[in-house]
Amino acid sequence: MRLLLTSLLLALPVASAAGLTGTLTVQGHAAGSFGHLSVPEWTPAGGAAWSPDSREIYTLDTTGELRRWQAATGRPLGRQVIGAPEAAGEAPVLSLLGWNGEFLQLEARGWRQNRPVRLRYLLNPRSGKTFLSDPCPTSRLSLQVCTRGGQVRARVEGREIVKVGGGRTTRLPLPAGVKPVALALSDNGERLALLAITPGDPSGLHGPATLFVWRGERLKSVPLGQMLLEGTAPSLTWVGNASAGYSLLLAVNAYDRQTGGLRDGQFLALYREDGSRVWDLSPQVGLRGAWPSPDGQALVTIRQGSVPEVRRLLDGEFLRGLGEAVTASVPLAGQRTLVALERGGGAGRVAVLSGQGLQTVAPINAGALAVWEEERFASAQDNLVRIHDFWGRVLAQWNAGGNVQRLAFSPGGAVVSAQVWDPRNGQQRVQAWSRDGQPLKLPAGTVFPVSRVILSEANDKNGPESAYRERLAATDLTGKPLWKTDWRSGGFGLAVSADGHWVALSSHVPDARRDPVDMEFWRVNTSSGQAGPPLRLKPTTTDPNSGRGIAALSAEGRLALLREGSGDGCGWALYGYTLADLHTGKWLPTPDALARGFNRQGGCGRALPSPDAAFAPDGRLLVRDGNRLTWWQVRP
Repeated sequence: MRLLLTSLLLALPVASAAGLTGTLTVQGHAAGSFGHLSVPEWTPAGGAAWSPDSREIYTLDTTGELRRWQAATGRPLGRQVIGAPEAAGEAPVLSLLGWNGEFLQLEARGWRQNRPVRLRYLLNPRSGKTFLSDPCPTSRLSLQVCTRGGQVRARVEGREIVKVGGGRTTRLPLPAGVKPVALALSDNGERLALLAITPGDPSGLHGPATLFVWRGERLKSVPLGQMLLEGTAPSLTWVGNASAGYSLLLAVNAYDRQTGGLRDGQFLALYREDGSRVWDLSPQVGLRGAWPSPDGQALVTIRQGSVPEVRRLLDGEFLRGLGEAVTASVPLAGQRTLVALERGGGAGRVAVLSGQGLQTVAPINAGALAVWEEERFASAQDNLVRIHDFWGRVLAQWNAGGNVQRLAFSPGGAVVSAQVWDPRNGQQRVQAWSRDGQPLKLPAGTVFPVSRVILSEANDKNGPESAYRERLAATDLTGKPLWKTDWRSGGFGLAVSADGHWVALSSHVPDARRDPVDMEFWRVNTSSGQAGPPLRLKPTTTDPNSGRGIAALSAEGRLALLREGSGDGCGWALYGYTLADLHTGKWLPTPDALARGFNRQGGCGRALPSPDAAFAPDGRLLVRDGNRLTWWQVRP
C-alpha cells in the first residue's frame, strides 16, 4: 500500500504553544464516509463510476473526495476534492451517477430556503469544471429513467409505465396492488425492469418484493422475498448487451425480522433476463450499492460505507479493494502510529504507520486498539478482545458483553478495560479484565477507563428536579474508597492520564445561568483527590447544544487539548480546539491550523469523519482526521 508522506513546517507565532511537524495520509477513503443505509430516500451517498473503456474507476464519498483508481490493479491514480454548484443549495450531499460522454454525471441534494433541492450536473474530472445538465429529470412524484442522452425514456404515471422513444409511446399497465420503487432501462431501450413491493403494513415500507421484466410488451415476474424500503433507495441496473446477453443487477435494503429494521448491508444479486438468479450476496456481508463496468466484467460496491471493492460480475466473487480505511489509531513515540485498517473483501490489518510507510503487525480486523509500552497491544472487533505482542502473536482472547468501542491498559498493563455498547438494550457500560481475560468486579456507574483507580459516577436523585447533578467517586482496585467530588450541575467529562496519577475533569461552571454555559476544567490527583486551579472558558457560539470537553490529555496529565462541539438528533459540529495547561489552570495560545483547521458540520446525510486526538508517550500530539494523521509538537 502506497503511503503519501508530506513534511509540513509552519511559520508559527512565537507565542503559539504548538507547531505542526508532519502529515501522513493512508491512501483510501475515510471510514464511514460513504454514508449510512438509514438515511431516507437517498441513493448510497458518494458512489462509483467506471470510465467508458472500463480501465479506470472513480469513487466519491460524502466529504467531496473524488479518487481515481486503476481497475485491474487497484492502484491509486489521483485525488481531488470537489464541490457542488451554488444552485444545489446549502450543505449538499453528492452522489456519483456515472459517465455521460466525456464527463462524470453527479447529483447534489441540499436545502435552499428550507426546501429540498435536487440537482444533476456534469463534471470534467480533468479541469474540475461543472456544467448544469440533466438529460433525464426526475422528481419525488415519479420514477423516471433514460438511455444515455435521453433518446428513450420510461416513467411511472399512476398505475402504468409510460415508455417514450423512437417516435412512439408505449403504455404498460402495472400489476395490481404493487408499489414501484426502482426502474431500469437497457442501453438500447428495448428492455425495461421494475422493482416493486406489495406493502405488508400500513407504513408501506416493507413487504414481499417482485421483479417485473418487460421485453417489448412481454412481461415476466420474479418473486424476491421480503424487502425494506426504509432508508437508502434501492438500485436496479441492466448490464450486458444484445450480443452478450442482458442481466439485471440489484442492490436493495433487507428487512430484519428480529429487530424490525435494516440489516447491516444491502442484498445484492444478479438475475438473468428470464428471471433466474445467477448469484446473491447476503446483507450480512455489509455491502452497499452496485455499479457495473461498461464491459460487463466487474462491479464496484462499498463495504460498510468505507472501502470500495471490485467484484467479478460473473459470480460476485471479490477481486480487490480500492485503498484502506483507518478504523482506529494509537500514537507511539517517534512520530509513529499503531493503526487498524479495513481493506476490501472483509480483510483488515493492524500496522505501524511511520514516514517509512506501513509495516503490518497482525492481519486482523479491529475497531479499537490500546497499547502498553510497545510490549503488547489490545485489539477488539465487535465483542472479541485480543491481547497481542508486537510480532502479532495472540497471547489471550475473550468475549466482551457487547460491541467494544474503546480499549485501555492500566499503568503496568495488568488491567484491560473497555467501553462496551450492547445493541440489545441500547446501553453503554464499562468492563475490565486482567490481561489473561479474567473479569474484574466493578462498582455501579464505573466510567472508562479503569486505571490506578476506579472512577464511578452517581446521579443526585434527591436534587432539584430542574437540575441534573452528578458526583464522581474513586476507589482503588480492591474497592477501598479514596475520595468523592461535590455534586456538580450538568455532570462531568473526564480523561485519565497514561501514568494514572491524574484525572482531568470538565463541567459547567457553578450556578451557570445561560445556554450554552461557560465550562470549567481542572485536574485531580487520583490518589488523594486534591484538585488543581480551575480554567474557565466561555463558549464561542450561540448554539444551545454546544459544549466543551477534553479531547486528549498528555501522559503526565498536564497538557490538555480541549474540544468545542455540538450534537443533536440529526447532526453534529466541531467548532474548534484549544490547548490548556491544567497544572497552572491557564489557556495556551493555539495556532489557527490546530484551533480551527478541523472545524466542520456533519450528520443529516453528510458522513464526515470526526477527528480523534491523543498524546504520544514522548509528548507529541496526534490528530487523526479520517485517513489523514497530523503530528504536533506541544509545549506549555
